[in-house]
Amino acid sequence: MTSLLVKAEIEGYKKLFEDIWPYASLSGTSLNQFGMFETCLRKGYYYSSLKIEMEPVPSYYGLCHSRECTTDDFNDEQLQSDFKELINSTGILDQYNVSLDNVDFIFYDPLNYNKKSGIMFKLTLFLIGMLLLLSCFNPIFCQLINIKRQVKISINIRDIENNEKQDDEHQGLTSNSIPIVKQEETNKQCFLDYSIQTSYNTLFTFKDHDTNLSIMEGYRSIGFLMVIFGHQFLDLAKSSFRFEMIAQLKSWLCLNLVNMLYSVDMFFWLGGFFSAYMLLEKSRVKLVKRNGFSIFGFLLHRILRIWPCYAIAILISSQLVPYIGDGPRWFMALDRFECATGWRNLIFIDNLFYDTQYCFPWGWYLSTDMQLFISCLIPVFFYAKVNSRVAKTMILSLLIITQTIGTVMSLVNEYLLPPFALTQPNMHQNYYTKPFTRGPPYYLGFLLGVLYRELKENNVNALSRLQAFAQQRQLKFKLLCYILGILIIGVIWVGWRPAQLHYEHQDYWNKTIQSIWFAFCRLGIALGMSFLCLPCLFGMKDLFNMTFMRNNYFRFINKISFSGYLIHQIIIFGLLGQFYQTPNFSFQTIFTLYIGNLFITLICSILFCLFIEMPLTRMESSFMKYMFNK
Repeated sequence: MTSLLVKAEIEGYKKLFEDIWPYASLSGTSLNQFGMFETCLRKGYYYSSLKIEMEPVPSYYGLCHSRECTTDDFNDEQLQSDFKELINSTGILDQYNVSLDNVDFIFYDPLNYNKKSGIMFKLTLFLIGMLLLLSCFNPIFCQLINIKRQVKISINIRDIENNEKQDDEHQGLTSNSIPIVKQEETNKQCFLDYSIQTSYNTLFTFKDHDTNLSIMEGYRSIGFLMVIFGHQFLDLAKSSFRFEMIAQLKSWLCLNLVNMLYSVDMFFWLGGFFSAYMLLEKSRVKLVKRNGFSIFGFLLHRILRIWPCYAIAILISSQLVPYIGDGPRWFMALDRFECATGWRNLIFIDNLFYDTQYCFPWGWYLSTDMQLFISCLIPVFFYAKVNSRVAKTMILSLLIITQTIGTVMSLVNEYLLPPFALTQPNMHQNYYTKPFTRGPPYYLGFLLGVLYRELKENNVNALSRLQAFAQQRQLKFKLLCYILGILIIGVIWVGWRPAQLHYEHQDYWNKTIQSIWFAFCRLGIALGMSFLCLPCLFGMKDLFNMTFMRNNYFRFINKISFSGYLIHQIIIFGLLGQFYQTPNFSFQTIFTLYIGNLFITLICSILFCLFIEMPLTRMESSFMKYMFNK
């Protein structure tokens, strides 16, 4: 660390310090390098954290300085101009070919991050407290309600019997006596069934459903593990030593870490498949055929299933988490927890805006998924009202249209291979989060879900004819599906390795080829998954789809995956933001952080599931039965 405690000996520093800031020093000699925060404070100096808003990603520094200056002073335009001159004179940025002329400096005070707690902070604490109380004491409340009901019923019966005796004395026995209907005690659950015991039994009990869908549990669990790894890699890369990250760009580690982002496409494919499988169940199709407006009930069910947990997760991240961290790098996490535009998330449109004012940044997936789900209600309506062929044609048309839009956008904007595209300006806002570019995996999964639902209900379609063909050649069919699936995914996974080895020359591959690759790689992942799951859908059980993909660990992770997705970035941001020094970008650091983040995420996911998700799911189920008399 180059600090005020030791006079600057790097050539060019000393004169600058004497002329401009003899009492200030940068925390290091590399982008994103933070120095010894505690040492600076211990010696009586002050520490300010600095964020440099620059493309394609921000950079960060620490600043140890005299108490004569405050963080507010450094945010003054004139002092910022001097500070830019200080950094430029060090030559730190020369190796990165970066100019500070048009960048913004934002200084943070590590000792005064937290704003005053307002009404939303108190409301969030009250809500979390109420949920905990309901979970722990709801069985007692329900028992008291049942006791009162039993007492009331017994009193009513006694009154009726006394009245009958009096009538017998005055009128004698008649054939017109009133029959007594005694209510039997029922074990009906309370509407607000927040029992922690019920949630625990549900979470840790594995029920056998359709074993032909066993591979889907493995898909979802692997996708969940991948998304944590991928997001951790991205956030560490943004805040770690830039030169260490650049040194890893040619490594197999970097190749595999970038590919972890395909986990989102796995979730889209799974979301489409299960949406079709559930929506086109025979009784639901008959309901829509009888009353077309009932399709809005499916949408209401979807919203109520997601919205309460989503809203609570947003409140936790924006109102509670900012108060539990500190240190010179905590402002990085606070930027992610900022939630000035939360209303966009709550109505599932945050991904449609083209600015960078994100609340709950990883919530874009839920909004995109909701929008794709709504678009699929149209073919479901036609499936029930017209016929299945029209509906399938509409789904296939949606797939082709969204793939065409994504391809044209990729070619026009010259998006390169995925690792290079991550650093291209505005790619995330313009392409990555939009439903009209992320639709192909979802619609492919939806189409396969439609065909599989028809197969389960003994309807003849392309999938049933393929099953009849496959049953006669099971071994060859399985080998063909597995080879095709692994080959497609493998080519997408490692096919860009030659370009990676020449990352300095991003035109090593023709840019048109790179743009086409970028546009079709996600659909390719979904197509590979479709081939891999066909043997399992046809009931061809083997070691892969019944033993590996359906082991109890995956089945458990599958149950907590929704809760885990909601809170995993909170854990990642919170952990990285509390490092007092900059973590290294190396395999050891990445793997160690991943194990720690995964363990903490699993524990927090279990708690979120037990106290929030599962009770709210039961409430939603009871509400829907009450509303629609199911």
